[in-house]
Amino acid sequence: MLPDPGEVSLRRQYNPSPLIDSAGGRGLALYRFVSLTYAGILVWSHREHVVHWWPILVWGVVALASSIIAPLLPRPTRTAIGVELVIACAGILLTSEVYTAAEVSAGISTVPGVWAASPVMAGALLSGIPGGVICAAVISVANLVQVEEAGQLTWHNIFLLFIVGILVGLAVQLARESQKRLEQALAVSERLAERERIGRQVHDGVLQALAMINRRGRTLGAEGEALADLAADQERSLRSLITRFEPAADAISDREQVRDLAAGLAALRSADVEVVLPAGPVRLPEHTSREIEAAVAAALDNVAVHAGDGARAWVLLDADDRGIEVVIRDNGVGMPGDRLVRAVEEGRLGASSSIRGRMLDLGGDASWRSPAGGGTTVTLTVPAPDVAGSTP
Repeated sequence: MLPDPGEVSLRRQYNPSPLIDSAGGRGLALYRFVSLTYAGILVWSHREHVVHWWPILVWGVVALASSIIAPLLPRPTRTAIGVELVIACAGILLTSEVYTAAEVSAGISTVPGVWAASPVMAGALLSGIPGGVICAAVISVANLVQVEEAGQLTWHNIFLLFIVGILVGLAVQLARESQKRLEQALAVSERLAERERIGRQVHDGVLQALAMINRRGRTLGAEGEALADLAADQERSLRSLITRFEPAADAISDREQVRDLAAGLAALRSADVEVVLPAGPVRLPEHTSREIEAAVAAALDNVAVHAGDGARAWVLLDADDRGIEVVIRDNGVGMPGDRLVRAVEEGRLGASSSIRGRMLDLGGDASWRSPAGGGTTVTLTVPAPDVAGSTP
């Protein structure tokens, strides 16, 4: 059953799989504890050079609490990474205060040790290579501030920080892209399987009936021959539809040609249809543009059939950084509150399939509103990622 048709709105939500984030998060959680344990071992091994123990203990408790709390988050956040950066930098700067000056000058290991790479990995998990590089730069600055004179070991550690940020970020980006392509391939496979299932049903029923009408109609005179020609045309169209495979909208290549949606909608102008467009072109991937044009055409067909004699329609196109919105409004007789629900129950899927189905396939939405005074307004929306640009 459809929701309330007075304001019908069904939005498809897409939630990416947390596989990559959860796997990376588990690895990072383990790294935090192992590296913190190693940092404690290093501090204990240099205990004869420690001047003040309480700052080390306080920092260790804070770092341990952060290592426990951070894995509880579904994925790294900017705030959590910022807190971890502060903890790591504070531990690095504490090194000069808790060890003797001679050991600091000799290049003793910092208090956090390799634990300082934790926010670098977290930044790479969140934002890929840019996030890892930015966090590595912050830790590197703290390392340079802490030492009196940067030696070979300091530059070696800084180099390793950047390598970690870049490699982890690259791995995350490649893994997410691979997962996205896998999901697209699965969607294409499911769509092909559904097409084949529908094709078998159509072949066993509709195509056989059309073929029989084509044969029998030619024996019934001129009118029968016209009916036979129509049946033959529909049979060819159906056969083409069930044998032609089209990739899912998400699998469209970035190199696909773009199409001006404004020009496509302008072609729908007629004596009874007024089209209002933006000042410039609205360029979309060709598949997206054609699907929107087809949905608008289906809505105008409904106006012609159901709005009553003399009804006029207006099509308004709006494009901004949030996406595309097309409003189709008419001044006809309107529609009863349960019209769309009854249409679906009776097997008439013009609104739910030709209009809403197309929008949902594009990640958008379609809604209907019919006030008591008459007229119907159909609103089609497509989100911003599908918009190629509204300026030349």
